Amino acid sequence: MNRIPAYPEPWSRVPAGLCKKGSIEGFTLLEIMVAMFVFALLITTVFGSFRMVFSSTDAVGGDLAIYSSARTCLDRMAVDLLALKIMDYPRYKKPEFNDSEDPFRLLGETSEVDGIDFGRLTFTSLAHLPINGDQRQGVARIVYYAHQGPGETFVLRRADHLFPFPDFEESDNDPILCENLQALEFGYLDAEGESTDRWDSESADNEYTTPRGIEIRLTVGQPSRTKLFSTRIPLYVQRKTADENP
Repeated sequence: MNRIPAYPEPWSRVPAGLCKKGSIEGFTLLEIMVAMFVFALLITTVFGSFRMVFSSTDAVGGDLAIYSSARTCLDRMAVDLLALKIMDYPRYKKPEFNDSEDPFRLLGETSEVDGIDFGRLTFTSLAHLPINGDQRQGVARIVYYAHQGPGETFVLRRADHLFPFPDFEESDNDPILCENLQALEFGYLDAEGESTDRWDSESADNEYTTPRGIEIRLTVGQPSRTKLFSTRIPLYVQRKTADENP
């Protein structure tokens, strides 16, 4: 009678070289803990690098927005100043006591906004911008001035009114040229190329002249991360001294 062979013992199916005592071993607790520590260290390093990349990307994006805003602002100011309108000799007369102010006066001064001094510039120009559906053209009085925005921020506004010019008043309706304004300075160049931070074309101190050029220094951004932009705009329309005029 054929007998059914007995089922082999489990250990008999293991190759002979592996069934010796101590030849099959697992990881010790210490090895597992070391591996977990190394893995956690790698993950922390990788995610830290990601955070640095994302932070750098945000900073670059913010800088690009600042550069774009500042460039648009300075371009607009250059267009306005290159279209400067003045009253020249012999039509212009030096002011006497109680004389009315020259409507085309150029006035550079400083104004205090919430305890901070900002430059302010008033002049007349042919670069009027029609707004609110008013398509009239002509000579406009333009004023660049700093204005307090939401919270403790500042903005640069541009007032623009056609002749006859009303008395200047700050208004929330004046278009914003630049946000996050930190500083605004103007430098006025005289005939010798010297710069001063004030100018009045109706003053004997300036010999009743207009400047030969204007420097603009614009600082924008967040208080912790600011950018300074500057430009110099030559004024091709000038009123020189009476002696210099023919």
